[in-house]
Amino acid sequence: RQVRALRSANELARTDKLTGAKNKNAYQEKEKELQANIDLGAILSFAVVVCDVNNLKHINDTQGHKAGDECIKSAGKLVCTVFAHSPVYRIGGDEFVAVLTEGDYRDRDALLGSLRAQVLENLRADVPPVVATGIAVYDAKTDHKVSDVFERADSMMYEDKRRLKEGAASAQ
Repeated sequence: RQVRALRSANELARTDKLTGAKNKNAYQEKEKELQANIDLGAILSFAVVVCDVNNLKHINDTQGHKAGDECIKSAGKLVCTVFAHSPVYRIGGDEFVAVLTEGDYRDRDALLGSLRAQVLENLRADVPPVVATGIAVYDAKTDHKVSDVFERADSMMYEDKRRLKEGAASAQ
C-alpha cells in the first residue's frame, strides 16, 4: 500500500492540476533524461513541439480568469489529443511542450498539420483555443543540448504566433 501511495504522490507531483498534462517538473526530468542520452552519444530520434495559447490575456481581461482557465484546458486537451502517444507538458501559464518519439515522431508532419488545421478552423470560427506551434527535430551534428532543440521550436512557434495574428487581423 505504501508503494502505491508513493507512486500516486509522485504522479501528482508531476501533473498539472488544471489540464491533467504533465507539469514543468516532469518536463525538466524528461529534459535531463534526453540530455544524458545526448551526452552518452546515444542515437536519438526526437522532436520538440512548443505550443502557446494566443490571446489569453485578452480572454482573461474581457471574460475573466475562469474563461481563461477554460481556454487553457481546451488548449491542453487539443495538444494532448493530437499528440496522444507522446508526453505533453504544461511548462508555463499558457505554454505546452510535447516531446515526440517513435510513432508520433514518424508522423510529426501529419500530426502538426492536423493541429494547425484545427487551430485555423478555431480562428475562422472565432472560438478558442488558438494555439501557435513550432517544431524542431534533434540533429546530432548540430544540437549539443536539448535546449538547442527547444529554442528552435520556440522560435518557430513565435513565427507561427505572428502569422496567426496577421491572419486574424486580415479576417476582420
